[in-house]
Amino acid sequence: MDTRAEDKQQGSVQSVEVAGEVLRALMAADGPMRLSDLAQASGMHPAKAHRYLVSLTRIGLASQDTATGLYDLGPMALQMALKGFIRFDILRQSVDCIEQLGREIGETVALVIWGEAGPKFIRMAEARHGQASTVPITHICPLTWSATGLLFSAYEASTRTAALIHREIEQNKLLNRTNAPVSMAELDGMVATIRSNGVSTIENGGNSGNAAVSAPVFDGSGKFIMGISVFAKAGRIDTSLDGNLVRKVTSATRRLSDAFSGRKSF
Repeated sequence: MDTRAEDKQQGSVQSVEVAGEVLRALMAADGPMRLSDLAQASGMHPAKAHRYLVSLTRIGLASQDTATGLYDLGPMALQMALKGFIRFDILRQSVDCIEQLGREIGETVALVIWGEAGPKFIRMAEARHGQASTVPITHICPLTWSATGLLFSAYEASTRTAALIHREIEQNKLLNRTNAPVSMAELDGMVATIRSNGVSTIENGGNSGNAAVSAPVFDGSGKFIMGISVFAKAGRIDTSLDGNLVRKVTSATRRLSDAFSGRKSF
């Protein structure tokens, strides 16, 4: 049967399928893309890809950085991902992980992914004592002076983090934030340490009064997909690398990474 006739018979909409190719290319990328690269990955002329991107941006499935002109997935795509995340086993295992960890350590534990504006808390297992620390579930973590943000600075694609990092470093200088890097060289040293240790820790970052431990979760291909963070008031938790808390957090993220790669169930 002729493909067009078959499409018509099945009631398909070809333009939606073409738009799907553009979205598929954005999802496959490690970060924001140039129009020319996106068009090539989608198998279409740049002018055609641009027309689809205009429509996808209008409905929030794609976005364009006004400073760089690069394209990425948009806020509606994030909401769809979160809804899908909720419906699938990956979230159930992740929630089980942070709830189990929270019971073991008695402090607040959060599940964090990359959102539209930075690392975003999407699930939290809150501690149930009078000194427990908590933040709104929509909290966006600073990239240069929080344990979670520094974890994402170390493992998330630089195409997503670079502009935000440079802006924050300038703010650190202007505001004279304590325990916060004021140069890229200083941040690079912190990031190298995190990658070497496999965990991010901080005590009173940015003079926030909080302490935290954050560790990465990877998929089967070794790609960073989320972080798990424990936080409390400064001085309440042990953030030392050889301490019991760091051991428990990194053990939990390794088990979750193994589960996502199919090596074992959580």
